[in-house]
Amino acid sequence: MIKVSVITPAYNAEKYIGAAIDSILAQTFPEFEFIIIDDCSTDSTWQIIQSYAANDSRIVAIKNETNLGIAGNRNKGVGLAQGKYIVWQDADDISVPTRIEKQYQFMEAHPEVGIIGG
Repeated sequence: MIKVSVITPAYNAEKYIGAAIDSILAQTFPEFEFIIIDDCSTDSTWQIIQSYAANDSRIVAIKNETNLGIAGNRNKGVGLAQGKYIVWQDADDISVPTRIEKQYQFMEAHPEVGIIGG
């Protein structure tokens, strides 16, 4: 069972998407799937996503046929997610290496909590 699904919607994020992906792939908690959804970018975002996906099997690369916007992409990602927990990572965000590990441990220790942020 996948413990965490990381969902990253991306639109014209070529300047930042590499750093965002690198920060997730560098996590101390390795048990995740990484769903990255390109929302009809007109720059090289999709090519960058594909290059990462070719080298890491945890990445699920999706390219929309029509632009869904941020909410539509997040909903699509949730529909595809197989993890026990969902982590948002925007295309221009960078996560510290222990982010997912700490969030996972907290959620497991506090089942009364439904959502956390950082």
